Amino acid sequence: MATSVINPNQIEAKSTKFIKNNDYSSSPTQNEGMLQEMEPNSSESNNIVKQGLTRSNTIESLHKNDSIPLENESVVPSSPSSASSSTKSQISSSNIKWSVASERGYEKGPNQTRNPIHNYMEDFHFPTLDNRKAAVHTHPVSGLPAYIWLLADGHGGHEAPQFFIKEMRMAIEDVVDFHDWNWEKREECQLFERFIKDKYKEVDKKFCDMRTEEFKAWKASGYRGEKPLDDGCTFIVNIIYKNMHINCNVGDSRTVLGRRENIKRSFFSHRESVWSQVFGSRDHSPELSDMAYHISQNGGIFLNQNGSKRIHGAIVSPAKRGTKPYSDLVGTRIYRAVNQGISEIGISNMRTLNMGATMGDLLFKIEPAVLINEPDVTFNKLNANKDYLLVIATDGVWDYLKYDYSTTQMNNNLLEFIGLSMSAWCQKKRAAEGGKFDKKNTSLNEITPEILEDIAKIIVQRDYVKEVYCQGLDKFDDCTAFLVFIPAINTNLKQNNL
Repeated sequence: MATSVINPNQIEAKSTKFIKNNDYSSSPTQNEGMLQEMEPNSSESNNIVKQGLTRSNTIESLHKNDSIPLENESVVPSSPSSASSSTKSQISSSNIKWSVASERGYEKGPNQTRNPIHNYMEDFHFPTLDNRKAAVHTHPVSGLPAYIWLLADGHGGHEAPQFFIKEMRMAIEDVVDFHDWNWEKREECQLFERFIKDKYKEVDKKFCDMRTEEFKAWKASGYRGEKPLDDGCTFIVNIIYKNMHINCNVGDSRTVLGRRENIKRSFFSHRESVWSQVFGSRDHSPELSDMAYHISQNGGIFLNQNGSKRIHGAIVSPAKRGTKPYSDLVGTRIYRAVNQGISEIGISNMRTLNMGATMGDLLFKIEPAVLINEPDVTFNKLNANKDYLLVIATDGVWDYLKYDYSTTQMNNNLLEFIGLSMSAWCQKKRAAEGGKFDKKNTSLNEITPEILEDIAKIIVQRDYVKEVYCQGLDKFDDCTAFLVFIPAINTNLKQNNL
């Protein structure tokens, strides 16, 4: 993901890099000791806390009033009898397999050399391969495993993604531990969503307050010494707990959840994937209806890539327009003029961003905030009798996929490639062990974290995977991809054979 600095005379977008020494691991150590009690920021939640209610009667009070609809009602469980979930078969720590791989961004040089585009990798994630067990967080009440994966794609520097990975890990664990969540109750999903959004805003405020003090001190010194960073990042959280997958997303990193479908034919073509998308997070680009409206209402200015002002039609409230994106804002960058708050802090406004939501980025959070920090929170029930594949990646993956009819089809192409790679590895492993090679009946029971690691390493090598990526490019951004395989639990009912 790119950030640009603009020339005050020409308003021309130019690339920039802010680099400091990288002395922090993207895999923070396991949090020890007691987790702090949550203090939600929303007015209703604050009222609950002020009344001195405990966790249990916080839930009870919401049970009595479930009139507030969920923002993602279409994907939130509506009744305990839903056929898409098996509450009797809970996910165990031995079932889910995952791995992750990264590739540092580079530009091609002569004689097939690669020149890094950043001094440091700006993608950070949790957990890392040397701390695999940290992905499984044991719930203090139920004793059941909660799986947590975090991914941040930095821009303008590497400090913001480091900060948010560390701080948000503890914040997300706080939310998970707050209650033994029952996803069949809509009001509990609503409470979980509210707490997640509060934590995003709370940690973002902490970061921006820290940056504000740094800039004020730098201004007070007469602008001596090293200029503070004004950096930010995307931030994406994926949680699996009790047969529910929860995605929380700010920015243009993306999560895709695919399901393995029943196949009765012996052969299938390239266009007939046995894996299909059941969920894909939306990229928070400026042309989205709600993003564009917020930006325009708070002083944001839409620019072309060359720094000239974008000519566009009227931007109206999403209540009138709906969710239809603004096609005349595709590819735009966001700029804001100087106001009193910017002048008081001493921060430069000579930079642009190509997103509608972000974590950090102080310039765009000074009141009135031009960019939001509120995540999309989506609940997806997992059928215990189906195989699932979760792909969590920065835009270094998604921006380089071959163009197809739609984003969904492009996601499906990647799911298909990964799924076929998994099947091929299992067949190869079975053949090496003297097992029967049956192309019509490929089980994925032999999938291991090591197999997923090998596939993830292939996925991040965009210059070589011709099946899914555009070819002939000379420059590639930083790239990180998690692969998570969630196998069917009830193998007697599973009918996922190829």
